[in-house]
Amino acid sequence: MRLLQITLIMLLLVVAACTNNNQTKNDPAAAQQLLPNIVGYNAQDVDSLVDALTTAGAGASLATGNLPFAGAIARAETVLQCLQDKGAAGGRTYVQQTLSDLVPEAGVAIIINTDRLNENLLGCLVTTGQQGLSAQAVMIEPCAESGAFTFQEDNYSYIYVGVGDELCGYFNQHFTSLTGSR
Repeated sequence: MRLLQITLIMLLLVVAACTNNNQTKNDPAAAQQLLPNIVGYNAQDVDSLVDALTTAGAGASLATGNLPFAGAIARAETVLQCLQDKGAAGGRTYVQQTLSDLVPEAGVAIIINTDRLNENLLGCLVTTGQQGLSAQAVMIEPCAESGAFTFQEDNYSYIYVGVGDELCGYFNQHFTSLTGSR
């Protein structure tokens, strides 16, 4: 009986992983399509967890032979890439083009289509594949917000973190227009 249960679970996992629901990151309901476009900022899509960790300074752990960490990151990268390809998650970094203050304005916004996340998470999980200045002189006050909204009958969650009043205002304005609140 136990073998039958395990076989049934494995069969369900394979079916879930192989389901092609024709969702892509380019269709109108994809999370990536709802990220803000802000004039005056260099925007770059967050496509790779490895690149993000390297940029954040955690890449040394990948390069120094920490095999468990590198393996976990590679697996997470595969799942993230799958979710991005299905339009379930999208992220973008923003950096001010022309400095207007001592500290450049910068931030990241992430949107998750929770309906697509729920539809694709199991399939993506079983998918296999490869994948200055002194601190005392500057007071940095980041902004951060998270929330949820519905767009074209799909549910989304978002989070943003930024530094700089102007960029934080743009993030707030964009997500307020999507949520219809505040």
